[in-house]
Amino acid sequence: MTNLFKIAIIAAPLAGLIFYYVVMQQSKLDTEIEKESLKFEQEWNEFKAESPFTTNRQKYEERAKVAEQKQKELEEKKKQKEQKIEKFEQNFEKALEEAGKEVRQ
Repeated sequence: MTNLFKIAIIAAPLAGLIFYYVVMQQSKLDTEIEKESLKFEQEWNEFKAESPFTTNRQKYEERAKVAEQKQKELEEKKKQKEQKIEKFEQNFEKALEEAGKEVRQ
């Protein structure tokens, strides 16, 4: 019974860490999808601005500029998230090593 209790004490924080890691990875993927969406939006607006059938070119040029600015902001957020994920991965590996040591004892 005491062994089962020890396993539960060790497994609960590890499960929490794994859940947090999955959430961070999902956030990273969401950022990547948003980046691709903004890239498409920018390219589409540039295409529409250059189209000979477009009557209001300035509107599409402005939209393309706004999309480009959003891409730059998103790139900054992506870098920050990657740094957080790297720190978390290092802490996660340390926690796994410590938990492994505790189980062996």
